[in-house]
Amino acid sequence: QLSTSQPSPEPVPSPEEQEWAGPEALCPGWLEDEAPDGEVPGDSGDPDSATHAYERLQSALCQEGLPPTLDCSAEPRTGFGPLDMTVCILGSPTPFLPVLLEGGTRCPGAMVLCLSPTWASRVPSETSPGAWSLLLSRGVSFKVGGHSALETFVPPRRANYVTGTFAPGDPEGGWVGELVRDLDCPTGGSVPLSHRLEDTLVARWVLAARANLPVPPTLAFVLGARGDLPAEPVAPGVRLVRLEDAQGQQSLVQEE
Repeated sequence: QLSTSQPSPEPVPSPEEQEWAGPEALCPGWLEDEAPDGEVPGDSGDPDSATHAYERLQSALCQEGLPPTLDCSAEPRTGFGPLDMTVCILGSPTPFLPVLLEGGTRCPGAMVLCLSPTWASRVPSETSPGAWSLLLSRGVSFKVGGHSALETFVPPRRANYVTGTFAPGDPEGGWVGELVRDLDCPTGGSVPLSHRLEDTLVARWVLAARANLPVPPTLAFVLGARGDLPAEPVAPGVRLVRLEDAQGQQSLVQEE
């Protein structure tokens, strides 16, 4: 049984000591008319987007009984080199919160959450011609005990591994997909891969035809051409019926 008087390894600041990171702290320069010169894909520097994502993170931390994020952005972190581990999570914080918390416990400070495309930039890779390196100028880092901090990095930290919310329907999916395109480091997915994985027909056909794994009996009606499937896909348990048009196909559907 743990003693209630056991000192905490890291003091938890009271709400009065917390300084909430508002739009200017989350997206510096967001009031300026011009965006950075082509460094950030898409025009997604909207402070509201980063603010809402930051609020979702604080809500998730509160639900887990964890301390709120400290705003340490006024004092930039320095000294990061190319060999320092930086695992970058892009986009919505909630799907990856368990990963961020566990990573903060195992490798304090190595897990960095990026909530806005204005926090990152793409530069030509020095090691892989034709590829890009992802540099983080700002992020939320996680440490032992669920502690987190909003930090700025000078010079920017180079990401060694990148993943995020690639779901097509996710509001952050667009800029996340652009940031991870053609990087020189391993990535945890991509928008095209998410499209394929979320397509039930493609997923079941790959599992049945390529991996010889059993899938639920599947009857699929496809309207129009599907370039991601063979003309006559053969897979145990999967039957594909192509419809010429959306009208006048009731009898064929009923027959099948």
